[in-house]
Amino acid sequence: MSLELRKIGRSFVAEVAKVDLRDRCDSQFIEMIEKALTTYGVLVFRRQRLDDDQLLSFIQQLGPPIGGRVKEIAGRHPHFVDVGNVDENGQMYARHGARDLYMRANQLWHTDGSQAQPPIRLTILHARLLPSVPPPTEYADMRAAWEALPCSAQNEISTLMVEHSILWSRQQIGMKPSDFSEQTRAMLPPVVHPLVRTHPGNDRKSLYLSSHASHVIGWPVDKGRALLRKLTSFATQPQFVHVHEWLDHDLVVWDDRWTMHRSTPYSSHHPRRLRWCGVRELNPV
Repeated sequence: MSLELRKIGRSFVAEVAKVDLRDRCDSQFIEMIEKALTTYGVLVFRRQRLDDDQLLSFIQQLGPPIGGRVKEIAGRHPHFVDVGNVDENGQMYARHGARDLYMRANQLWHTDGSQAQPPIRLTILHARLLPSVPPPTEYADMRAAWEALPCSAQNEISTLMVEHSILWSRQQIGMKPSDFSEQTRAMLPPVVHPLVRTHPGNDRKSLYLSSHASHVIGWPVDKGRALLRKLTSFATQPQFVHVHEWLDHDLVVWDDRWTMHRSTPYSSHHPRRLRWCGVRELNPV
């Protein structure tokens, strides 16, 4: 099995053709996916009709899966979280409830799992149920954004460390610490990551930003947050962004080490469900 890749983004993102992930994927195929992710950051596999067992089998070959750690959004499956507006029984979630608010924060630019240590390395999102006009997902190339910064800015930020917190990202959309269970708060304390990461696959640097990024260690909080807002605004300019238009059963895999993403608003009452799973890093970052 080989990968037929077609670049569809300006600086990153590729579509993988003529692959059915229900077929048994050997180690050579997984190695090709990893190499492609190092080059393109986001891979789109169209029309993948996988059930949960097949999806989990594919994910486990990429690394140890993680999912369901946030009690407020955990589903029945220990490794999957459904992103959408209906539960496992097809019932619509209550508007402005805890789950609805939590999911709305996905409309902020973020990097999955940056609020954890070790963080998430790869994300897999599989479209299970889409409306007739699905809201797109946007991806940002954090490597291209880093390389576009002036040398003076790169030198200023290259060694900075940043605290990431799930409570901070959710605070931005109106949630309070009391909206989370004690279990969730205990499992996801604030963590610290470098603002600039070097990819082990090619030694290229990228920004590591997220809505979870609260403040710069050693800086006044307001000054650090102003820098993070400025960098996020810079990194999400149109020239760094790719918009993915979903089709039924699309499966998208992306490298969280050098991409950032966000969902776009969706207010229709038509059911929508995408199945999410993350693959964690093996070591702290």
